[in-house]
Formats: sequence, structure tokens, C-alpha cells
Amino acid sequence: MTEFTPLRARVRLATWIVVPALLFATVLRCVLHARFATERSPVVLASELSFGVLLDVLVALVFAAPLLAVLFAFPLRFLAKTWVRATLFTSLYAGLVFHAFVQLFFFEEFSARFNHIALDYVLFPGEVVGNIWESYDVPLYVGLALAVGGLTAAAMIRDTREIDFAPPKLARRIASAFGVLVVGALAVVVLAWMPLNLASDRVQGELTSNGTLQLARAYFTGSLSFDQYYRTLPLADARRRAATVLGFDAPTDAELALPAGAFAPRRTATKTTPRDWNVLVVLEESLGSEFVGTLGAERGYTPELDRWAREGTLLTQLIATGNRTVRGLESVLSSFVPLPGDAIAKRHKSENVATLARFFAARGWTTEFFYGGHGIFDGMKPFMLANGWQRFVEQSDFPDDTFATAWGVADQYEFDALLARQREAHAQGEKLFATLLSVSNHKPYDIPPDSPMYKEGKRSRERAVAYADWSLGRYLDGARDAGILADTVVLIVGDHGARVYGSADIPAGSYRIPALFLSPDPAARGVRIDRLCSQIDLGPTLLGLCGFATPPPFLGSDVRGLAADGGRAFVQHNRDFGIVADDALVVLGLQKTVAHYRRASKASNDFVRVEDAAVDAHLRELEADAIAVFQLADELYEHRQYRLEEPKPASEPRPSY
Repeated sequence: MTEFTPLRARVRLATWIVVPALLFATVLRCVLHARFATERSPVVLASELSFGVLLDVLVALVFAAPLLAVLFAFPLRFLAKTWVRATLFTSLYAGLVFHAFVQLFFFEEFSARFNHIALDYVLFPGEVVGNIWESYDVPLYVGLALAVGGLTAAAMIRDTREIDFAPPKLARRIASAFGVLVVGALAVVVLAWMPLNLASDRVQGELTSNGTLQLARAYFTGSLSFDQYYRTLPLADARRRAATVLGFDAPTDAELALPAGAFAPRRTATKTTPRDWNVLVVLEESLGSEFVGTLGAERGYTPELDRWAREGTLLTQLIATGNRTVRGLESVLSSFVPLPGDAIAKRHKSENVATLARFFAARGWTTEFFYGGHGIFDGMKPFMLANGWQRFVEQSDFPDDTFATAWGVADQYEFDALLARQREAHAQGEKLFATLLSVSNHKPYDIPPDSPMYKEGKRSRERAVAYADWSLGRYLDGARDAGILADTVVLIVGDHGARVYGSADIPAGSYRIPALFLSPDPAARGVRIDRLCSQIDLGPTLLGLCGFATPPPFLGSDVRGLAADGGRAFVQHNRDFGIVADDALVVLGLQKTVAHYRRASKASNDFVRVEDAAVDAHLRELEADAIAVFQLADELYEHRQYRLEEPKPASEPRPSY
């Protein structure tokens, strides 16, 4: 029998804390590689494991350091009891295994380790815990985690049965605890020094990385200094170039010389004929183009959207700004590009930003927001009520017995409430600007039993898409029959794509979504616009259909009448952001890094990395365009210049249609 001094006994317990954690992390990485790697080969797996295990060791040292310091510093005589060690270590191991299961399911949905999306979920546990419970067999995975944890703890008990748990001498305890903390601090330094991207292929880099580390990075990079972390241009150059890219008037020399925060972009006023039409913006949860038959899906799940597409103006090459609902909200409703860090709905300088609701409210429209979930999620309700929406309808405003999932009441009931409000406004001659955010196309993909596509025990994303589409068509038919559409401009758009896929740093190929405008103007019917465009262009296009010019500081453009080629879209993923062109993608990353990609055409979702030595003048110009636009947006937001001017009194009455 091996003789164990009191200190060696503590070292053996420390080993049983760290080594199983590394083993579970390695098994998880192998499973993720087998299921999700874009290139499955022994060489790639060996590369992922070599760098990945190093990361796992460093992360284990950091996060275990406080626990190990306690283990070495205090007597902890109760550890001599077998049942105490068994209980504590079974809980530890089961927690690590369940953590691995959660990472597996997260990677399945987002092709990534934990990131800012996971961080957002942690901050809103009500919806997330409910969603997990409804979407997965939680008791099964808890049971599996406990079983693996119990077996591992049994091995630990056998290995430590003969150990004497008398505490080491005080001096040794203090020195050992201090040494553990020093090692943990050194591990933090090494992790901070290591590059963020461990492979040119995004998915391979995610497989190599560590989920806990990525979650910590997301937390500490939630609010970033643009100038400190990303490439910039001289202030005057950024303003001049951004004005050209975004269609603002060319700044004067005096404007270019203004200090940061004093510059405001201008657009030359154009003669318009505003129409007193009602306006509706519908953001459909997770509606990616891969579901839409009229956009080329082999098996379309949106017959209603396809049918109504013949009645309006369809954008066929629209790129979402991100893969979170709040990104879709800020780009569609504020025509604002996705800055790194949090969306403006969650930032602290968003009490008076430019929005469509503020624009219409200032001109006499009543403004209301309809959402089936709880408005506190992602700060939506506070942001909307502070920025032009006069009323926010949420889950608590629906009857308690309304069918709902963890994310909120089903779509058909949201649309019913909206239509009832539109009927009321129509009867009273009230101009209404309404916004609706749907929820049903989201895990757990549960739908009301009385819907046509319901089938007992069957849940799937495709069924949820079909239900969401049915609800939308049901609403549009009802609105048409009630005469609502005769004087209402409607925008229907996905808030983001259904899932993330692709090897580029920003998987822009998975960001393609549909957008359809319905208008009382016959000239807007049966139109397809094939220009590459961004969600930030939807607000200006909507205003154009209503007879209004795009006001500054909205960053988007009215895409009607523009050439089919030469478009651009602005995108974000985690802490990277960039610009998509017909033939290229440029990604601006932390630590002032830049990555360049090419693709065959705007219809292609395959982006190929361009090595630095092969970057040509076109890609460099696109890089400068991206830097300029995001730099200007950051300047306007941080200095509270992203605001609308108050409308001037009309000199003559507006025509009514």
C-alpha cells in the first residue's frame, strides 16, 4: 500500500478533481468532431485534440484554482467520511457530464461553443429553462449524468479508501494554497495571450476551443471599446468613406474636422408625397430562406408566404445582420448596423435612438408592439417603450389559458390580437404603426392541437415553420377580408436564419432570409428585387413605399430601383462583424484582425478564405468600407447622435388614399 502524507492525500484528491474534467472535455471534443467537423480526418482530429487539451488544462487550472485552494488551505476533516466524498464528487462529476450534454446541444443548434448567445440565455433563465425542459428529455440526461458521475465517484472512492485525511501542517497548507492560486493566475495570463481563432476554418476553431472559456470571453467582451479592439481609419477618412457607402451627402471640410461626437450625417431632402397609410412590420422567428419555396427551397414549408409573394415586392438576396432576435430588431426597426458587443436594445445609451416607431409617432401615428412572450427578455419592452412605441402587448396581456410554450403564446393568437386592434383603429380612423414579433418557430416547436399541421407526439422545426406560415396566411386573409390591407403597408421578414452553418468566421451563408412588402400601390405587386441587401435597408424601403424619404441617421437605403449588382450587407457573429458583397466577405475581428473571403457570386453560400498575400485592391477597398461604416455607427451611437430630427410642419395637407 502506498504511504500518503497529509499533503499527498490532498494532491490525490486534487488529481481526482482535474483529471476527470479533462477526460470529459476530451470525450466531448471527439464526439463534436465526429458529428460536426467540416473535415473528418485523423490529422484534423489530432490538431484539435493537441491544442484543445492544452486549452482544457489551462481552463481547468483557472476554474479549479479556488476549489483546490480551499482543499489545501483548510482542515476539511469531514472528507475522511466515505459518504461525504461520494456525495460531493458524484455531484461534481454529474455536473461536468451534464455541462458536456448542454454544450453538445448548443453546438447542434449554433455550430459553436458557448458564446454571447449562451450568455444571453443565462441572463434570462425563465424562458431558457422552460425551453430546455420542453425541448429535451431532461430527466434522461440528468439520469445519465448522475450514472456517469456515480461510476466515476466510485472509482475515486476505491482509490482513496486507505488515505489518511489528517490536515497538513498550517505552513504547508498556506504555501500549497498560495501555490495553487499562483498557478491559476499564470493560466489566466497564458489564456489572455493565446489567439482567439485557433484555425482558419471557423467550425474547426470552435471544436478546438473550450466552451467555458468562450463563455467567459463573451462575458468580458459584452461592451467593447471600438477604437481599442478593432481596426479604425482616421476620423475624417472614416466619415467621408462611410457617407459614400451609405448614401449620405458628402461631408464638407468643416464637418470632417469636427471632433468625435459633433458630426451628424446629412441627406439632401427630396420631394415626396407622404401617404397616410397604416404600417405593419412582422418579424418571423427564425425564418430562413431554406424553408421558402419561392426562394428556391427544394421542399418549401411556406405555401402561404409563397402565395402572398405574388401580391407584393419580394427581396430574394436579403442577408440578416446576425443570428439573434435583438440583432434583427435593431437593424429592421432602427436601420442600424450590428456593432460588436451587445445590440442597442441592451446598451445603456439607447433612450432616444432613431426608430421607425419614433418616426411615425412624431407624425401622428399610434405605435404598438405585439409580442407573445415576456417583454423583459433581451430588454425588448424597456427599449421599445423608450423609443417610440406607445404600447407593448406581451404574454401577460393574453388570457391565461392561451396555448403557449416557454417562449410565449402561439402565433395565431398574436395575429388575432393584432387584427382585432387593427379593426378597432380602422373603425376609429386612427393611423396605426404596429410591430409584431412571432415566437412559434423556436424550440420546443410545440404548436396548438387545433392547428391543421398538429400531430400527436410530433415536434420538428419544419412543422413549426409550417404552422408559423399557416398563422401568417390566416392573418393576411383575415386582414384582406376586413379591408385592412387596402390602406396598410406590410413588411414580413425573418428576424434571422434558422440555424448557423458555414466555415467562415461569420457564417453569412446561413444568414439569408426572406422579406416581403405588401402595399396598396399596384406598382408594388409582383415585383422581385434580386439586389444583395441588408436588414438595415428594410426601414428605408418601407418608408419609400409610404411616400417618405429616408431620414438621417438611418444607415440603410431604399433598394427599389437600384441595380441588381453592387449591393452590400452588414453582418455580425459573436464579436466579429463585417461586410458582404456580391463576390466577397470581409470580417473585422478582435485584436484588430481582418479576414478576407471570396465567393463565386451573390447566390453562392460558399466563402473561401483568401490568404493575406493574395488580398487584392478590391478586398482592401471593401475592408476600408467596412471599417468606415462601423466606425461611423460607433461614433454616432456612443455620442448619442443616432437620433431623428423632429419633423417640420407640413405646408399643405397630405393626400389620403
